[in-house]
Amino acid sequence: MKKRFICIGGGVGPMAGVELHKKIIENTVTDGTDQDHLEFYHFSRSPDIGDRTIFLLGENIENPAVGMFRTAQVMGKAAQAIDRKPVLGIPCNTFHAPIIFNTFLQLLKQNNIDMQVLNMIEETGKFIEVSFSNFKKIGLMSTTGTRAVRVYNQVLEPFGFEIIEVSDRVQRELHDSIYNIEWGIKAKSPVSDKARNNFLEFVRILVNKGAEAIVLGCTEIPLALPEQKINNTPLVDPMFVLARALIREVDREKLKE
Repeated sequence: MKKRFICIGGGVGPMAGVELHKKIIENTVTDGTDQDHLEFYHFSRSPDIGDRTIFLLGENIENPAVGMFRTAQVMGKAAQAIDRKPVLGIPCNTFHAPIIFNTFLQLLKQNNIDMQVLNMIEETGKFIEVSFSNFKKIGLMSTTGTRAVRVYNQVLEPFGFEIIEVSDRVQRELHDSIYNIEWGIKAKSPVSDKARNNFLEFVRILVNKGAEAIVLGCTEIPLALPEQKINNTPLVDPMFVLARALIREVDREKLKE
């Protein structure tokens, strides 16, 4: 069996890939030297991958799976060069909508690209089921695209969880807090005070609606809400879950407790 290495399918958005990269390092056991870290490759090719929400809402653009597949082809060449098998994580919740994610997997299979692809949504569902099995209501903040295709509902509802979301009116504000080109979390680094305050308000709204834990269901939201808890309500960061899953699949002994 070939030795495995981690790949990040970044650029979706760019800072989310950086944050996943950081979380992998933070969750890796080392002896304190550079050389004891895991080998992994981070490919960030934003110009080649269309916006996932725009695609899901019906605008006539190329399926983002196709651009990510071209990134996977580059990963495949890198894997051949070092004779290892890639384990890929894609730090974008909306990319995991079936019409995108499954198309990506089909393209890999059709072109005989041998890599293991982790599903961040499924990994997060398993994490919540184990960590919060006594909870009933899970809040969700996400892009309008993720919300529309109900990717988290499909994973969490079979475990018996009820998904709590903001109203349609507030969802427009939430989505704008992600995408606004002047102050949204995709546009500004570090996160603007306006975006941070908006997300704190969305947490308050979800808690008032009964949410016992809240999924930060867009990979840039943890940039605005880095806390593990707010007023004793757990915040679930799918990128933290994905980072640990990637380490687990490559070398379980390197995963911090």
